Amino acid sequence: MDILESFKKYLEENYDTSGGRNTISAYMEDIKQFLTYFEENFGERIVDFSSADYIEYKKHMLNDLKYKFSTINRKTSSISIYEDFLIETKIRRDAVKVIKKKDFFKIDRPFITSQMLPKETIKKVRLKAGRENKRDYAMFILFDEGGLRVSELVGLQIERDIDFDMYSIHILGKGNKIRSIFMEQIIYDAIKDYLPEREKLLAGKENKYLFVSNKTANTNQPMARTSINNILAKYCMKVNENKIKPHIMRHDSGTKKYEEGYSDVMLKKFLGHSSNATDIYTHPGGERYRENTPK
Repeated sequence: MDILESFKKYLEENYDTSGGRNTISAYMEDIKQFLTYFEENFGERIVDFSSADYIEYKKHMLNDLKYKFSTINRKTSSISIYEDFLIETKIRRDAVKVIKKKDFFKIDRPFITSQMLPKETIKKVRLKAGRENKRDYAMFILFDEGGLRVSELVGLQIERDIDFDMYSIHILGKGNKIRSIFMEQIIYDAIKDYLPEREKLLAGKENKYLFVSNKTANTNQPMARTSINNILAKYCMKVNENKIKPHIMRHDSGTKKYEEGYSDVMLKKFLGHSSNATDIYTHPGGERYRENTPK
């Protein structure tokens, strides 16, 4: 079997693909580019790689391709996953990793205040959707009040994940980690209002996913992530605002929870983080930030 086909199978077996195959496609493209570099520049078809190989490729990304540091970090992450595949399948005889923490660039992210978030755009598209389409409104509420990722939203299954009795939503997040969030009344009402329209769209057909479209109603498949982005872009045009992506609503949700007094631990659980990425999603106002800064 071709090494890329084997790697793809490994990804499909070990990584969450709810909401589409775009994550796996990105990993595959990164590794294909990595392997092709050695074939085109050195006439070698490599499968495994050494520290020298990675250093040479990193220099190529930095100096020749002039990638941003964040892009190099993402591609390095893909190569690290490929390395896990090599070790776990015993293609690499020893279990020593080449990619180390030091190989990632440390990027200082600029501080963003709450005022910099497009809150007016979010309010307008929420209201517009609430007036026009109960499904779209429920999706936007889950982004902006529930803090869901797009992949998490499209992967929600109505029987498995939605518990109206306990006011709870179970979310299958990154790395197949499951978290639960409290279904606040606005989320509860939005989903309940949408369900009759969902049944009408299904017209007796079965689909396990909460959110369905004309295209997916009779497929028992989730909506595509690109469809969600396009829906939001459509509403931005309707309210004459610049386009935003669903992820900005997740930022807004994290900021609101911070302002409500959520601790770092509470925010990590709410947003489904296992790392120290929570501060990227919380943007307090400048005044509040100064108040909380030790003197």
